[in-house]
Amino acid sequence: MAFQAKSPWRVAFLRAFAAILVALAISAHAVAPAQAIENLRKYAGIVVDAKSGNVLYESAADSKRYPASVAKVMTMYVLFQELSAGNLKLSTKMTVSAHAASAVPTKLGLRAGATITVEDALKSLVTLSANDMARVIAEHISGSEANFAKRMTATARALGMRNTTYRNASGLPDGGQITTVRDQAILGIAVYQHFPSYYAIFQTKSFSYGKRTYGNHNRVLGYLGAVDGIKTGYINAAGSNLLTAARKDNRHIVVVAFGFNSSAARDEKVRQLVSTYLPKGRRGDYLRTAMIPMPGSQGTTQVAVAQSPSAAPVFVMPMPLPGFRLAQLVAANGAQPQRQLTQGAPEVVLASAPMPAPIPADLKQQPALQAVNTLAEPSQAPQPAYPSQDVIGAWLSDTYKLGAPPAALGQTTPSAPLGIQPPAPIEQANQPIDLLTSGSVQTAAAEPPPGGWVVQIGAGPSEDSARAMLADAAGKAGNLGDFRSYVERFEKNGSVFYRARFIGFGGRDDATAMCNQLKQQNLACLAMQS
Repeated sequence: MAFQAKSPWRVAFLRAFAAILVALAISAHAVAPAQAIENLRKYAGIVVDAKSGNVLYESAADSKRYPASVAKVMTMYVLFQELSAGNLKLSTKMTVSAHAASAVPTKLGLRAGATITVEDALKSLVTLSANDMARVIAEHISGSEANFAKRMTATARALGMRNTTYRNASGLPDGGQITTVRDQAILGIAVYQHFPSYYAIFQTKSFSYGKRTYGNHNRVLGYLGAVDGIKTGYINAAGSNLLTAARKDNRHIVVVAFGFNSSAARDEKVRQLVSTYLPKGRRGDYLRTAMIPMPGSQGTTQVAVAQSPSAAPVFVMPMPLPGFRLAQLVAANGAQPQRQLTQGAPEVVLASAPMPAPIPADLKQQPALQAVNTLAEPSQAPQPAYPSQDVIGAWLSDTYKLGAPPAALGQTTPSAPLGIQPPAPIEQANQPIDLLTSGSVQTAAAEPPPGGWVVQIGAGPSEDSARAMLADAAGKAGNLGDFRSYVERFEKNGSVFYRARFIGFGGRDDATAMCNQLKQQNLACLAMQS
């Protein structure tokens, strides 16, 4: 009788106990990605001279680490690619999805369905380290965060970051998202060399949105009047991380320090590294050995990097539009037959804006893009974005949307790093246009003869930068001394630029031959008729 009296209680207890076990199992499964990762909270650091490429200091530089929110630097790098390619503007509005809104703090906290501009999203990443905005950017560019992470990894490989794999855009815990401080130093140099006009975003000290103002998490920003900031990061398994740079007295170093138990300890170590190694940095030009290869620009060149031997290649170049948005555009316009694409190099029409070249069919392009190329085209032919025939000016006006250069720190002028050559968006007879290299060497100027053939080395934002390009080319191709150098001033959308040219060629063949010679010296040029 006593056993029967207790039986209902025991049954209720067992049911409650079973329910607790089920709840714990579900909870454990939900947090498994965060708990399953190995504890890599171990110090690793490196200091690299951005002007020479020399490693000034390293400790466990090639050991596996988790990037944490430092992963957002690659998220911003990819976004800078899209901005430079003209696929996005700082004023472009992006929609917050339910997935983005569900990101765990730290986040900006916008609800699903809300919109935010690219510029505000960028600033929220730098200051607040907003995980939800990282997802918004990823989904807007690639359709999903998973697809965006593949592009992040492919971009890392193209930059030379061989030991880095990204799994998400924010740096939230994932055991497969690994890197090294050496790889992150490559990224810290590349983001400055490739996108000097957007680099100022990393110096943002505060960001106001709605009724709130958010301060930058980076307490080393501005130290010694030299530290740029870039990005902090923290997850429990990684500790406190920091990727930063310091520029002063015509020197430029990149510092990466991972694995600290507190942000205060991390910041103190970084301050020591900056004060010790910045005075040892190279003064003067950025050496060619320090140049990080640019994956590409304007969608004219694509680099396919497979995630695994069995995986399809991932293209890291900026596309005309993400595949999923292109497919939507075509569906809205109605599918119409398109003429067959031809293989081989596309003809460049200088009267148009720098448009991406058609993708050869054998590159295994994204399914949506392939469908667009083979099945349909917009009902109305696309109009050139720029009425002018100056493709260099068109590229510059696309690239320098921020206007002001990065804020000056110390005595370094960051907007035109010496020796840096942003990639060419257009090719003429397989000769890319070198758009910007800065320097101070003076050369003679001359008036070009009307109707003659010229070799254009590039165009820069100042007369001195154009003259430096001419001097560099003349030093590497000795017979250029037989031709006159010429700097031509022109305006584009209210901004002034300067073309660097050599004049006096007898015809197309002579100018093209000179371009081929310059190409052998790793210089870019354009043979054209004045």
